[in-house]
Amino acid sequence: MPPPTGNATHASLVFLGIVDFARKPVAEQASLRERLDAAVARSIVQLEPADRIVAEAPDGLAVAVLGSPSEALLIARRVRRLARGEGAEPFALRIGINHGAIRLASDERGEPCLAGDSITTGTTIAGFSAPGRILVSRAFRDAIVPTDPERAARLHPAGVEIDPNLRKHELFSFEGPAGDSDPVGTAAPAPRRRAFVLTGVAITALLGAGFAVRAARKNAQAAAKRPAVVALEIEPWGEVVIDGLHRGRTPPLGRIEVPPGKHTIEIRHLLQPPVTLQTELAAGQEFAVRHSFSAPAAAAPVQRAQRPQPPQEQPSKVRRMWNDFRRQAGF
Repeated sequence: MPPPTGNATHASLVFLGIVDFARKPVAEQASLRERLDAAVARSIVQLEPADRIVAEAPDGLAVAVLGSPSEALLIARRVRRLARGEGAEPFALRIGINHGAIRLASDERGEPCLAGDSITTGTTIAGFSAPGRILVSRAFRDAIVPTDPERAARLHPAGVEIDPNLRKHELFSFEGPAGDSDPVGTAAPAPRRRAFVLTGVAITALLGAGFAVRAARKNAQAAAKRPAVVALEIEPWGEVVIDGLHRGRTPPLGRIEVPPGKHTIEIRHLLQPPVTLQTELAAGQEFAVRHSFSAPAAAAPVQRAQRPQPPQEQPSKVRRMWNDFRRQAGF
């Protein structure tokens, strides 16, 4: 990785990894990411955009807090509470917090990225954490003591772990009061002065000592794996054949998942000619087919595409924020 630009500051980094994320089906991964996104959005609402960096990690999200370390601990606790379920099925997180320097750099492609050993250390600490547990580094504990000794007192020694590079990590576990019920609106001490300001980034790939900006490519790959759906409304019934394969009778069959791409959809009935459609479906798109074989003369089927997923070229909100930052930084 090319050397950092020199724009550096200290930050507290919260890493939120979904347990067994890679082993889950694609649809479940997408659902869990949406729920984690929502939990993080609720948990950082009191922080100014200039005081945080929300980043996508391979198995979840990361939040860099450019102000008080107490805010990082509060965010971790809020997200953990929301993940435990509020009217929804709970999901498990591995949570690790570190504190250290991050720098603005460029990767081998010339793309801006955040670099710093504190990033790799934070991901390592999250990997040591058990589901639902908050582990923090010695560096984070030392950073929070001067500004918030009350919360620092709740950080208890959790042993020493050795990573694959044979580096030792002294860990502390957060133990809150009964119920761990600090309200979401609890304020931390005022942020300290920071060396530079970022308005927001989307970060996905861990390269060496930095998170590189690869959100568009990662999101495109994930979106390409989402199946399309053929929704059927056929009267009184029909045999469904897609790409030459018999898929069953509708009704009761109502929805069929197919891979994105071109497809030939055929609806057959004993007493009338079959209905054949040629279509090309995007990932996540729903395609509705309506037809009545009970009419005296079969009319052309009604086709309606529902909820098409926007092409990846349309940037997300966080991507637009990152583009604004790039323009401000002169990239």
